[in-house]
Amino acid sequence: MSRSRAVVLALSVTFVAGLFLVLPRLGAQERSKDGRDGLYGPLGLFTEVLTLVRSNYVEPVEVQPLLSGAFAGMTEAMDPFSEYVPPERMKDFREATEAAKAPGVVDSGVVLARRFGYPVVVAAAAGSPAAAAGLKSDDLIERIGERPTRSMALWDVAGRLSGKAGSRVSLRIVRDGGKPRHRNVELVLGAWSPEAPSLTRAEGEVVVRIPGFGDGTADKVRSLLAPLDRSRAILIDVRGAASGSFDEAARVAALFAPPGPVGELKGKRIEGRKWSAAPGERVHEGRTVVLVDSGTAGAAELFAAAVRGGTPAAGGAEGTGGEEGAPEPVPTPSPDAKAAEWRSKLVGEPTFGMGAVQQVVALSSGGALRISVGKVHGPSGRPLSPRGLAPDERVYPVPEVESPNPPDQILKRGLKLLASVPAPAAS
Repeated sequence: MSRSRAVVLALSVTFVAGLFLVLPRLGAQERSKDGRDGLYGPLGLFTEVLTLVRSNYVEPVEVQPLLSGAFAGMTEAMDPFSEYVPPERMKDFREATEAAKAPGVVDSGVVLARRFGYPVVVAAAAGSPAAAAGLKSDDLIERIGERPTRSMALWDVAGRLSGKAGSRVSLRIVRDGGKPRHRNVELVLGAWSPEAPSLTRAEGEVVVRIPGFGDGTADKVRSLLAPLDRSRAILIDVRGAASGSFDEAARVAALFAPPGPVGELKGKRIEGRKWSAAPGERVHEGRTVVLVDSGTAGAAELFAAAVRGGTPAAGGAEGTGGEEGAPEPVPTPSPDAKAAEWRSKLVGEPTFGMGAVQQVVALSSGGALRISVGKVHGPSGRPLSPRGLAPDERVYPVPEVESPNPPDQILKRGLKLLASVPAPAAS
């Protein structure tokens, strides 16, 4: 294929993919006009565009690349995790899935999503090769070795970031606000284990760090809390926590939340699930300040929502305001007159919004869809994705260009908030 043809064909793929971004809106308009199912109008338009491209484009075009681009665009428009796997990539997909489970294969400890067509770091697990290499939440992975990652499938990216112990993987990343903005990173893969919950002190205050919600996390946190006064105010740090299960997060939340709903999994074609805190499970009744950031994702978001309770900062997705996916308002600080009424607050940055459950669905073409089939809702009944949680006290990070080693502003704000009002009586 000539260079010019390849360029124009790529533009055609982009155009058809973009068409799927507007199909839902077109369908809604079609439905509002005549009351019928709005799917037929947009599909007719899609067929019309495809026919015009085939019959009028200056050079012959292959239909399959156009369709693959459209399907990929459709899944990317849904959320940062859903993906279309074309039939010709299924062998690679299966091999990558099996390789990840093979003995001796080490993963990098990075949780990925998609942003602007590129893989983006949700979080690098504490103690992992990714964390040791300096990867941070919101880092955009531009290249793996010499290969550009634009439109690279997330399962493909994850496979390239895994391998035998001692393997080295070079990355080119883009860090917004970083100095420099573009930088080279080398991953050195090696055996590692997820860090366990820990208890430290900062300025005399108790800080419980929960880096993930793997099996047994609730028991470990309960052991850390056992020697403490049940009514003592504490900080809980779940920044960068993006691993673990929603089940375990609900069990940990029950240690801090009063009896009642913790969250719920809802979907069209999956069995729903409700999590709740039972009487007698709570072991801490004092004030809590939960530290969150953009790397707080998945199970940690359910935990944070449950500990904060059923009343979000504003209407919308668990405190993000407005309709699902709407721009997030800046939270309004509580009036001084009500300062003594709060029991738990979130401090830091908006969380990622990874409250979805996915399945791989086989297609008749031989390809597959990895699609979000369920959403997790917090105790207020609002979904944790796509916008995540808005903190009650927003903290804006200091860019690296201003300070290469900025102070921990989120921790400082949490400590200040914890000391701002008298502790409420234990309930």
